[in-house]
Amino acid sequence: MDGKEYRAILPRFNDATEKFYSGEMSVKEYKGISGGFGSYAQRGGKEGMVRFRLSGGVITKDKLGFICDCIRRYNPKMVHMTTCQSVQLHGLAGPSIPKIVDGAIDHDILTYGGGGDYPRNVTATPLSGVIRTPFDVQPYAECAGRFLLDYTVGKKLPRKLKVGFSNTAENMTDATARDLGFVAKENGKFDVYSGGGLGNNPRLGLLVREDAEPEDVCFYLAAMVDMFIACGDYENRSHARVRYMRDSLGDDGYIARFNEEVGKTVSCGDVPKVHPAPRTVSKKGDGTVPGTTRARPQIQEGLFYLVYHPIGGDPAPEKVLEIYDAIKDIPDAEIRIGPNETMYFVNLTGSEADMMAEVTSDGARTVFESSVSCVGSTICQIGLRDSRGLLDRLISMERGNGFADGVLPMIRISGCVSSCAAHQLGTVGLRGGPAIEGEASFVVSVNGSHVRGKERIGDVVGSVKESEVPAFFEAIGKAVQSEGTTFREWYGGDPERIKAAGGRYLRTAGTS
Repeated sequence: MDGKEYRAILPRFNDATEKFYSGEMSVKEYKGISGGFGSYAQRGGKEGMVRFRLSGGVITKDKLGFICDCIRRYNPKMVHMTTCQSVQLHGLAGPSIPKIVDGAIDHDILTYGGGGDYPRNVTATPLSGVIRTPFDVQPYAECAGRFLLDYTVGKKLPRKLKVGFSNTAENMTDATARDLGFVAKENGKFDVYSGGGLGNNPRLGLLVREDAEPEDVCFYLAAMVDMFIACGDYENRSHARVRYMRDSLGDDGYIARFNEEVGKTVSCGDVPKVHPAPRTVSKKGDGTVPGTTRARPQIQEGLFYLVYHPIGGDPAPEKVLEIYDAIKDIPDAEIRIGPNETMYFVNLTGSEADMMAEVTSDGARTVFESSVSCVGSTICQIGLRDSRGLLDRLISMERGNGFADGVLPMIRISGCVSSCAAHQLGTVGLRGGPAIEGEASFVVSVNGSHVRGKERIGDVVGSVKESEVPAFFEAIGKAVQSEGTTFREWYGGDPERIKAAGGRYLRTAGTS
């Protein structure tokens, strides 16, 4: 689907948006339409949001300039970077939303499929191409994003479809726990995983094909879509995600059926091979070396990338404007959004990195402040608990105690079971849970991991009343601090240490 085709179907969205915000359409009916156009009404139905698809989290200067124009014109209350590497504008007045969606087309941003039962934003290692990896996966993620939008036009999927590309051991994109994931190998090929996913009944993916040729990426994408349509559950939405097909097919049957679909795709001759042009960086370093500790060297000699984690993945709208003003004249500079809600500025000289560090000095100061959170129940229609507000209170607790960096870990906080913050793969994860003695609570899980070869869904150790979560982590922090060490060394993967330190706040809980 190109911009012209997308504009041709926008009148349906525009009409629905006008009716909803004028009170002539229900929340449920509007959600069924607006999600496919990358927009949802927020809790209360008075304001809405727009989600920008950005394959691999790449934000060019042109795209950032457009986002800034939207901030100036439409005054969103919040900018949020998601774990799917999209950017969301929140707190928008209804009439502004169709204008933003339409205007984005001129900057190669299609919001189509940003929500609803569509392929979502394709994720990729944010620093691909600027750090040492087997090969750059970003060009393939861009091809995958375009192909999926084209291939699914006119098709009805049972639910959303998430695809990710990874080329590091860190596996930041959780490619081995996606509906479909591609993991780059040193031999220049991909291992392909499928049938994974987080949320209710989370599962790690199955290795469905080894040593796949990168040029054949679209064969696997088409096979996934065709298999999902043929075998997915259209009757029960709670069991309609890709991973539930393993229940009916069995794991061996799932792998066999997937490869059968790949064979059909290859035989039909309608799906193209891809040969994306490699990305090159012609910029040279100028000999300057950054003083900031947030800068890291790239594989391009003399160039650096800078790490910036706005608290909760929410840079203030005015900060986004400031970032654009600072970066717009830096040659070859680019922004990447990570699945950890972190912003990376790439292709900088040492002096440019220091300049951008000054502009972004409001970011996280510690590992704990770099924790990941969804927007939470004050904004999200289906959110159960205020994850974002809890993160602010936790950071205030850490600062109030003066804990050294590393005393508390990076945690992941999801407001509900949807796992938008990927809490199930966190060393420590929190998920909005049922009330305890009439009070809101969060379920605590530990020992999750997305590291390749060590992937693991976390184990639930209990629930904590929301009002007591800061005290729970304060107790852990004091236990770590008393031994003069870091959480990582203190914990060592032993849940009993957490139970001993914060056990007085833990209650029995259910699943992750």
